[in-house]
Amino acid sequence: MSSKKISLVVATMLVFCGSVSGLNLTKPALAAHSNVHDVNILPYKISEELTRKIERASTSDVFSVIVSFNKMLDKEDYAKLEKEIGEFSRRYTYDSVISGFAGDLTKEQILLLNKNAFVTLIDLDQVVTNYDDIIVESTFSKDKDGWIGGFSDYPYKDKLRYKLRFSLKSLPKEINNKQKGLYLSGYNGSDDLFMFVKKKLDTNDRLKPNTKYSVTFDFDIATNAGDKIGVGGSPGESVYVKIGATNTEPIPVLDNTGFYLMNIDKGNQKEEGKDAFMIGDLAKTTIDKKYELKPFNNKQRPFIVETDKKGELWLFIGTDSAFEGVTSIYYPRIKVTLKEVKE
Repeated sequence: MSSKKISLVVATMLVFCGSVSGLNLTKPALAAHSNVHDVNILPYKISEELTRKIERASTSDVFSVIVSFNKMLDKEDYAKLEKEIGEFSRRYTYDSVISGFAGDLTKEQILLLNKNAFVTLIDLDQVVTNYDDIIVESTFSKDKDGWIGGFSDYPYKDKLRYKLRFSLKSLPKEINNKQKGLYLSGYNGSDDLFMFVKKKLDTNDRLKPNTKYSVTFDFDIATNAGDKIGVGGSPGESVYVKIGATNTEPIPVLDNTGFYLMNIDKGNQKEEGKDAFMIGDLAKTTIDKKYELKPFNNKQRPFIVETDKKGELWLFIGTDSAFEGVTSIYYPRIKVTLKEVKE
């Protein structure tokens, strides 16, 4: 078991103990808190080990900690939290077994968090060195989380005929209409429509300038494309799923023939380009018209990309179609992991 998983399991056990004895908060620990903070706040949420660390520290001293919550926090919640206790860095965000984060907090911030009603535990992070991976994860519960939709490989003069749509939309009822996802839809009149979503990352996401990263995608697509014959090809097997990363923003550009084409090399249909891999197609397991979730990842073949001098790069996922018809899909979940390539 990895150190990160061990840390997560330990944090989970502590959260579910639910008592002073379960949290190992002994009388000396509580007494230490009284000395540190001058006010005896109950329930006390700081572990005994962390209490000993902060007892003689100044309010500005920084500690690597794991903080657990009794509810899920989104971007807005974290923004409110930073207004309450001040800005802090998050190396990793937990949102599955437990909710919380691993990051760096000052002693003052730790003591302020101890007063927060939805905080269940503040403990020392024993495996700080294992948080080098940069993880970008979106579940689209409230917004598009910085993902932008786009379309290319179609004629400008026929744009209306292509019925291009991008929005945040509830998933089909056969999957879960209480959950939302990124919705893309278009009519492929050119036999070559490319529909994509993209997201920008930069130094705020801990990227470094002029640095190579291996990029792995892990996401689901809700597809209703059965394995059947259509004009130009199958609505499932002839619509190819591609992933990529580039330090140039992927945008459609109008060429001198009146066609919108991508400014990056994504390849064409099932062919790959230097900026994109093909990792599957939209074909689902049944031939009916109901939607089902289909998972995709490139864990066995990470994509290598180098950031620009500003530490910026763009992630993108797209479908490159050879099927002459309407394709409508949802992305309910996207997770991307970036690892620095040591040369």
